[in-house]
Amino acid sequence: MSEFKGQPLLSIIVPVYNNAKTLPALMQQLRLVTAVEVIFIDDGSTDRSLDVIRHQLKLFEDGRLIVAQHGGAASARNQGIAVAKGMYLAFVDADDEMNGVMLNKIIKTHLIDQQAQIDLVLFVTNGQVHDMSLNATSRFQLMQALLKLPVLTSYEGVGPEPFNKFYRTQLIKGANLMFNESLHMGEDMLFNVAACQKAADVRFVPAIYYQYLPTAQSTTRRLSFDIVANSECFLEALRPIVPVALSAAKVADTVVMDSRRLCRQPGGWLNMPQLIQMARQYQSDARSLPWRKRVLFWVLNKLLW
Repeated sequence: MSEFKGQPLLSIIVPVYNNAKTLPALMQQLRLVTAVEVIFIDDGSTDRSLDVIRHQLKLFEDGRLIVAQHGGAASARNQGIAVAKGMYLAFVDADDEMNGVMLNKIIKTHLIDQQAQIDLVLFVTNGQVHDMSLNATSRFQLMQALLKLPVLTSYEGVGPEPFNKFYRTQLIKGANLMFNESLHMGEDMLFNVAACQKAADVRFVPAIYYQYLPTAQSTTRRLSFDIVANSECFLEALRPIVPVALSAAKVADTVVMDSRRLCRQPGGWLNMPQLIQMARQYQSDARSLPWRKRVLFWVLNKLLW
């Protein structure tokens, strides 16, 4: 760390909420990573998570704990960003898995050895290592990928989640980018699209150190929130930061995905008319969606006209 005058290369931000069972294995992997600070934010856990963190934190070279009231993952991540000291930010969920040895290799190869001021490092499942200075076309395509819209195959593996990405801390803090705490779903996507808008240079790295594990606590599996209201909030925040064509396509995609979620929610189908009304209120365009989603979008419109 001497080359960087004591500044950590990477701040790893870990929101924790009732993850006492998965924390020991994750913390063991995180201890293997050098030249980083690890920030645990306990989001009001009611199990033994705090005891686990406090017991193992003394084994970390540079670790800290923030004890917060329960505000959700977005709030916890924002608190981590506020205090992070590393050159780059990374996010890890406490109920997922990661490979500390692999992350060490990645940090050495792509941060220490090159020492380039890349704004975003995206870890993808295929392709080759390459750097890109974003122009209007490549930025548009990258935002398509982050919004989970159809895009060229060169962007396969790029997703809207905050993990498997490094963000230059100065970019995030300088632009005052934060996770939207009003959303139950979609806050990750908004954060990444906003970061893409601000970024100048991106590095694509075909290496994976992180394994996402869907759990019962995952937002995508929770149905106890107002799905339509959440999407209205999401689209209001999205529209000012993306081109009209992307916004219109995302409205159509949101309607399709929300209709599926509403069908799984008890009595949710009663909100289908409200969902379609939202699509008519916002500009929508389903033509760029895969044909199955396109068909469902048009069927919903016809049935609820």
